[in-house]
Amino acid sequence: MKKITRLLVILLLVSMAFPVITKGASSDLYPDPEKNIVIVVPHAPGGSTDLILRAFAEEMKKASGANFIVTNITGAGSATGTNEVLSNEADGYMVLAAGTHTTAATMQGLTPGYKELEYVAALNWDPFIIAVHSDRPWNTFSDVIEDAKSRPGKISLGNAGMGGATGVASVGLNLAFDKIFNVTPFNGGAELIAAVLGGHCDVGIFSQSEVVANYDSFKPLAILTEEHSSLDILSSVPNLAECGYPDIKVPGGSFRSLMVKKGTPDYVIEWLADVAEKAFFSESFQDFMKRNGQIPAFRKLDEFRAYDAGIIADYEVILKEADLYKMQ
Repeated sequence: MKKITRLLVILLLVSMAFPVITKGASSDLYPDPEKNIVIVVPHAPGGSTDLILRAFAEEMKKASGANFIVTNITGAGSATGTNEVLSNEADGYMVLAAGTHTTAATMQGLTPGYKELEYVAALNWDPFIIAVHSDRPWNTFSDVIEDAKSRPGKISLGNAGMGGATGVASVGLNLAFDKIFNVTPFNGGAELIAAVLGGHCDVGIFSQSEVVANYDSFKPLAILTEEHSSLDILSSVPNLAECGYPDIKVPGGSFRSLMVKKGTPDYVIEWLADVAEKAFFSESFQDFMKRNGQIPAFRKLDEFRAYDAGIIADYEVILKEADLYKMQ
């Protein structure tokens, strides 16, 4: 009996010295201070998603002390960067800057996308604005429409990639006006900006933050949300109803979030979500969002999953109507 008692005491001491890491528990194994946590932005440097996630990565670094860095992997309207995340280990050291571009690319069959990703944190919305170079002759969105109707297919309507939300918005607008535009996709917002500024694209659909960053060179004509911009310099930009087109409904903004590959341990996902929450509500990031007119939408884990289900349902309708839905 004494031997059994001694054995039980030894087993108890061993279990205390080496606790079992259960699913969902925190662990000293993550993050490794010698490793970087890479946030993959699936668009080119200089676009709105890139600018927002670089600011957010800095706040995550401050909140946690971990080595957060941003890398840009472009192509296929965000699908190339998404697929890079899916091809790596599910260990929490590669995080996707996801959002409506992920939804659009997944539904178009460009990537397994959100079907193979897990939810970390929802961040914010960036409203879409239709804008032209300041030297263009159009002063209203109606001016553009009337000109395009007079010479169908001659005016280019640019977007940041068919796998993204601006791509869906541009196709929706073109369908609503009987295909009067030459819809032209670019490899990310930065490339679209350069094309419009360089005179290679007539009209662009931009995130609001991109218009703000290039305000001196852009002439904003319409905002695609029902609400007006909260920024003083853009508050007078009319919505589509005020432009005379109340029945046209297209994606009104770009949603940003953080996701990781399915199979990532729960304790890693929870750690990332908690750090994201601290970073999001930091004074400096809240100020960043206000300066750039972004709409807060923070949710994490299951709340984010439920929120995204509504976005997915909305996009299914739009992409099926536009005959772009290719997801199996």
